[in-house]
Amino acid sequence: MLRNEGAPGQNGGPKGDLYIVVHIKHNPIYVRREDNVLCDIPVTVTQATLGAELEIPMVDGTKEKFKIPEGTQTGTKFRIKQKGFSSINRNYKGDFIFTVIVQTPKRLSKEQRELFEKLAKTMNEQPPVKKKGIFG
Repeated sequence: MLRNEGAPGQNGGPKGDLYIVVHIKHNPIYVRREDNVLCDIPVTVTQATLGAELEIPMVDGTKEKFKIPEGTQTGTKFRIKQKGFSSINRNYKGDFIFTVIVQTPKRLSKEQRELFEKLAKTMNEQPPVKKKGIFG
């Protein structure tokens, strides 16, 4: 609300107050938490395993290069400092925080399947053991 910034009153009366209503449109990619921006970034299995330089899409339409390390797991969060929103009340800029989501391929070619099978053999993979809880 801005006091005395509205239309003049009737019969020469003082100006009224000006009310401003702002609606923030929901964005399916980004979430705002205070001055920080959060989003999920999908990566391939090979990018997560070997490490990769990603181009992260910023809110303003630019892209920021960011290197994720080898062995990055789904759910790992990374922070790009001062790439969030500017604070209204102080000289401060929030951070851009993204969560890596590893995309597992749904369909593999014969060659890709064979390569994954060879890899699995070299890693002596076993299925994860289910731990029993208190009730069995």
